[in-house]
Amino acid sequence: MKNFIATLLAVLACGSVHAEWVTYHHSPEAEELFDPVFVANEQGKIKFWTLSNYAKPITSLEGKELLSEKALTTIDCGSRKTGTEKVVKYAGKNAQGAVVGSMETSLRMTTIRTGSADQVLMEKLCK
Repeated sequence: MKNFIATLLAVLACGSVHAEWVTYHHSPEAEELFDPVFVANEQGKIKFWTLSNYAKPITSLEGKELLSEKALTTIDCGSRKTGTEKVVKYAGKNAQGAVVGSMETSLRMTTIRTGSADQVLMEKLCK
């Protein structure tokens, strides 16, 4: 299992190098981007990578500082819901540097709030 996780993290880390990130939201705390090359796009459900670059280092639950997070995200255009099933946390910006944490969970979808960054992203992708 440890070998699988190490391999997965290495693949995820390498994937960020080739992404053509597109900014969809910017605030004083963070810049939010997405990779327009989708992992999947089936029946109105789009699966893709998002990237959060933080203006200042934040401390993870593991007690380590990070400057960016990459998340495997799904948006269901028809039901206006979104969810994340994988997150990888990096010491540097743009998903670069040491991996300082990660998590994987079952996909749980939540309703996209009006006026949120998720709504901005949904409107860009669900045309």
